[in-house]
Amino acid sequence: MIPEYITLAEAAKTLNLGPRKMIRTLKSRGILDNQRLPSWRYTKRGLFKVETKSFHHPVRGLQHSAKTLVSPAGLEFLRKEFAEQIDIQEAS
Repeated sequence: MIPEYITLAEAAKTLNLGPRKMIRTLKSRGILDNQRLPSWRYTKRGLFKVETKSFHHPVRGLQHSAKTLVSPAGLEFLRKEFAEQIDIQEAS
C-alpha cells in the first residue's frame, strides 16, 4: 500500500534525486524556507503538509518540531520541477 504522504527524503529517493540537492534547490526556488517548511501557497494547493509534534526535553522543557510531508500531487509537482535532472540521470 502506498502511503498518502511521504517525507522529503522519501520523495527524493522515489525520484532518484539526492535529498540534499533537491532540498537546496527547493529552498532557492522559494518553495521551502530555511527550516525546510513549504511556502503557504504550496501547502494551500495540497502539495505539501506540515506535521507538527511536541515533546518534553529534559533541559529545555517543552519543544516543538515540524516536518514537511509530500502528497501524491506534490510528488507529481516535484517530478515536473526536476524533470530535466531526472531525464539526465535516466539517460546515464
